[in-house]
Amino acid sequence: MRKIVTVLVGLLLLSQIATGKVKKEAVRGSANEEISFELVSGYLMLVEGSIGALHGLKFVLDTGSTHSVVSSKLADRLELRRLTGRVFNIDKMVKMDWAAVPEVEIGPIRATQVPVMVTNLDYFKSIATHVDAVVGLDLLRRENFSIDFAEMKVRFGRIEAGRHSIPMLCDDMSVRVEAEANGRLLHLIVDSGAPGPLMFEERLQNRAVDYNVKEENYGYRVAGILRLTRGRVRRLQLGGRDIEHTIFLTHSPAKGTMDGIDGFLGLTALKARRINFDFDTNTLSWTN
Repeated sequence: MRKIVTVLVGLLLLSQIATGKVKKEAVRGSANEEISFELVSGYLMLVEGSIGALHGLKFVLDTGSTHSVVSSKLADRLELRRLTGRVFNIDKMVKMDWAAVPEVEIGPIRATQVPVMVTNLDYFKSIATHVDAVVGLDLLRRENFSIDFAEMKVRFGRIEAGRHSIPMLCDDMSVRVEAEANGRLLHLIVDSGAPGPLMFEERLQNRAVDYNVKEENYGYRVAGILRLTRGRVRRLQLGGRDIEHTIFLTHSPAKGTMDGIDGFLGLTALKARRINFDFDTNTLSWTN
């Protein structure tokens, strides 16, 4: 049985605090800015950023999390006032504290009075790394950005389109793409915090996608242990291009929750040297 860390996917369904707008400050310096990242466990991107007067904090970049997250320990240091809400976490609803941080800075992105989830992030210690916060889509979508896995850089601002591209379907909750498994259409959330393609098992079966089961796995997440099954479909394609067809399976959420979503697409499935998120044209592109 293999150990995997799955980053929290915080899809907001009910909250008393996260209704305010994040104020984006003007980008300083040149039109493009880059930051270095460390790749942990082969898929988690760890960068440095600031919250308030605290600098050099460790952030995970997670396009699958609707809102950003700070650790309970960091919230205590910042003396943040908290309110309780509920969020959807991969396959179920969980209680979650919310707060507003005075200022967040990562690369050229600077935002003030940012609504964030507050929770224990110690589960990252299972892969021997410390994480202060998870940077979600609420902040990442405020600049086009490119992930260069060859040079271990994230570049914000003007980006050069990759060799292959597909439309992104964007709303306030997520960035989604259409993929095909064994010729069957799937709708997947693009999730840089997932270890690969992560599918809802019952929804895959409902779409008549057959697969072979390889082994049982488990992962750590904010709500505890997530049981996973490693399997393989005959073919998985994105934009007509073959991508990694080894998948992870987990139980589907209850009917009425995330209807129309079949799972999550971890970026490692693309086996790309560079992946680009263009929110001006709603295009995901990549170069192998």
